[in-house]
Amino acid sequence: MNEEDVKAGYVHQHAIEVVDFSSQYGYDGSMSYVASNLAGPPNVFPGYGDFTQACVFRTYGPWWKSCPSARKPINRAPITFRSQDYIELLFEERVYPSRIDIFETYNPGSVVKILACNTSPKDFEELDPPEDVEWATLWAGQPESLPARPREFSPPLNPCPFATNLIRLEVNQKLLEYYTELDAVKLYGILECKELQNSSDHPSRHLYPDPGISATEKMLKDLMLVDKKTAPGNNGYFDILPSEVIQLILSYLDMPSLCSAALSCSFLMHHCYDPLQYTDLDLQPYWSQVDDYVLKCLQIRCSHLQQLSLSWCGRYDMIKGRTFNEFLEHCGSELTCLRLACSRFLYADCLRAVGVSCPLLQELDLSSCTYLHDTAFQQVANFTSLRRLNLYRTSVVGSTVRSIIRNNPGLEYLNLGGCKSCDGMDDVAIDLAQHCPQLKAVDFWRCRSLTNIGLRALASGCSLLLELDLGWCPELRSNTGCFVSLAQSCHLLKKLFVTANRTVSDNDLFALAKHCRDLEQLDILGTRMVSPDGALAVLNSCKKLSFFDISFCSQLDFAMVYKWKMAFPDVALRKSFQNT
Repeated sequence: MNEEDVKAGYVHQHAIEVVDFSSQYGYDGSMSYVASNLAGPPNVFPGYGDFTQACVFRTYGPWWKSCPSARKPINRAPITFRSQDYIELLFEERVYPSRIDIFETYNPGSVVKILACNTSPKDFEELDPPEDVEWATLWAGQPESLPARPREFSPPLNPCPFATNLIRLEVNQKLLEYYTELDAVKLYGILECKELQNSSDHPSRHLYPDPGISATEKMLKDLMLVDKKTAPGNNGYFDILPSEVIQLILSYLDMPSLCSAALSCSFLMHHCYDPLQYTDLDLQPYWSQVDDYVLKCLQIRCSHLQQLSLSWCGRYDMIKGRTFNEFLEHCGSELTCLRLACSRFLYADCLRAVGVSCPLLQELDLSSCTYLHDTAFQQVANFTSLRRLNLYRTSVVGSTVRSIIRNNPGLEYLNLGGCKSCDGMDDVAIDLAQHCPQLKAVDFWRCRSLTNIGLRALASGCSLLLELDLGWCPELRSNTGCFVSLAQSCHLLKKLFVTANRTVSDNDLFALAKHCRDLEQLDILGTRMVSPDGALAVLNSCKKLSFFDISFCSQLDFAMVYKWKMAFPDVALRKSFQNT
């Protein structure tokens, strides 16, 4: 940034900190493939390839949506909501954005939304924190499948009505053939001038007129203010339709459309307020607008609520824990599914309230609730009906996980990926084998204390396993026979990831080819012990195989992979690379 630009109030800057994100390929505290790599100037660009210095999210492509552990979406999610992951970046100077450069260095095309916030985490450290939090969408688009080359993505930006130093990127990786890698973000704009920021003389006022409240937010707010006492009028053909038909028609509307219908006339308002329209409530697409007021108003019509998602909601004190507790007290009696990924309002008493108010709960998602201490997760140990539990990237410890397992014998899906504080993973695996015979999928991604003892126990006690992620578990050794035992005991396996296990050998792949004929997804990235014979045995025997990651397998070269792609066109063979 030159001196003339600064004097004119025009600056450009890289992010100084990553303040929040939904997932990452790397491990908290590491420097490889972690979200924090997006701060600062480019490390890789204009290079292209698979580099540890980049920011990488946890998933990509369609395969995570088609594996056994994939969740069914909650009804009424708007088709315009495409985001799968997000990352929030803090910049030093508040500016009125004029341009944003995103440096993509591997598999570009995943960014689908860019937002700006009128506040930042540091504002809430002050004695007088801001009361109103506002997010503005600077750009939104579709995910893309693009040529394999680096890209400096600079989409046209919508006007922003306020100065910002907090930018949020949202991504969708469904079209990508491999992980996307983001290297840096650069923000351009006009400096905020505190003396003039409320004046019509400020230069940004001419560049960026106030776009006003978003249509979605207006409809959400208006629905809360509908006057139920409005006299009915002539409703035309709607008067002769059975109520069940009208309810069925309305059930196809997303939340903003339902709000619009409620405002059209008192007749439809009555139907739009029916609790049967609110059995499934996905508020994640509206995370930037859901606050205490919205929850309190929805409370009166959610008496038959069965599925609720507040994932990504509650940033910057928009939702209070006590409001959430009160909502569950009135609406939780029939709740079976509760998704709270990356929610920022939870504390231990909230999870206690879930246990008290939601006796029928079967699914709980607390992934990336990183600020919760283990004492909060101890409340989950009081639940007894869980079938699906996601604790990805939380601070839960091994003893708490074991208590949860023992009290929930019907557990079928468990995600412990990236749980840095979760020690004694062998004991966890043994408890799963002893208490959860119906277990179908478990994610041990980056669990450092799992050894062959735990894996053998799990294989012998959970023969119905369909999916197992053992990626980056460094204490598992092929020479103990644990992978062969797994293949011999769990014939139904459809997905197996042993990513970055350098010991996986031909014997393990021969066992999978012989015993796991239904295998659909296999990841053996990074092993030096697998020859073409072992990989070909899997390709020939596992006829349902659709995904096979053999990246950085030194005995399997690109020429061989190219031939296999011709011979097995239905298999997505993946072999990543580094380039300069």
